[in-house]
Amino acid sequence: MKDLIGGHKTWLGIAILMAFLISIPFFASDYWMTLLVLILIYTVYASGWNLFSGLTGYTNLGLAWFIGVSGYVSSLLIADHKFFWLFAWPIGALFVGIVSIGVGYILLRIKGVYFAISMVALTEGTRELIGTEYLEPITHGGKGVPFVAGISLSALYWSVLLLALITVIICYKITSSKFGLRLIAIREDEQAAETLGIHTTREKIIAFALSAFLTGLAGAIHFTYQNYIDPSFGFTIHLTLTPIVMTLFGGVGTVFGPAIGATLFTFIHEILWAELTILYMAIFGAILIALILFFPQGLLGWMKEKGILPRIRKI
Repeated sequence: MKDLIGGHKTWLGIAILMAFLISIPFFASDYWMTLLVLILIYTVYASGWNLFSGLTGYTNLGLAWFIGVSGYVSSLLIADHKFFWLFAWPIGALFVGIVSIGVGYILLRIKGVYFAISMVALTEGTRELIGTEYLEPITHGGKGVPFVAGISLSALYWSVLLLALITVIICYKITSSKFGLRLIAIREDEQAAETLGIHTTREKIIAFALSAFLTGLAGAIHFTYQNYIDPSFGFTIHLTLTPIVMTLFGGVGTVFGPAIGATLFTFIHEILWAELTILYMAIFGAILIALILFFPQGLLGWMKEKGILPRIRKI
């Protein structure tokens, strides 16, 4: 009976939270709306990275490649071919998802630091290629792609809120699926997983492509919000490192860790930037180092260890 009541309270709490989040555009200022859009975008980035790297143990240092490729495809469709943003976003995400299957087939046979370095090389190589004068008729080269998508801030917020919710649900469902268990087996001992009959390359490619699609969709929304993309902006290392730090902040291998990490990270960054403009990066870096040293499992992992949160679903 207590479990039933507790379950009803949980769902009631979720319903109230969702109603509040959906209603925010009706009373929040543009500043808060902008901040929330960025938090939700980075929630998807961090969750997408965690979905692949947290499950398989393969550290992906090329998240910016997913984001930049999808961002470029969707931005070019909107700017040059006058696509409606609602159609351009999934096309960009599908493109990077499909291409990532081929990339994964090649690179996911490499393990450890070699895979991580390969993803960095792929990102940098793509950035240089898109910026060359030879592709300027298609990609606009180093000049970038300015465009106006004609989407309101409210519509942008609701779109990325829906995407963040879907991403978290996907991560939650995968934790108890056979697919998720196969990926965890790969993370724990890939050779043993192969011995047990798991097609490790196929499973890794599926997770890699799913991560690419989700983060690519968020990337398309991100650059629509910015109304601009260029090679340096679209493939910056910050788009890879920031979601990873957010995931470490909240808790690697947890469903809600990336979302919590993205929220706290963004608020701390914003407060320090506003109050300590000159020193904020140094102080922010010191805070991150302290968190990694004293909370190596992230905030959720620490709370579980202390018994504050006895049940956290892991991935």
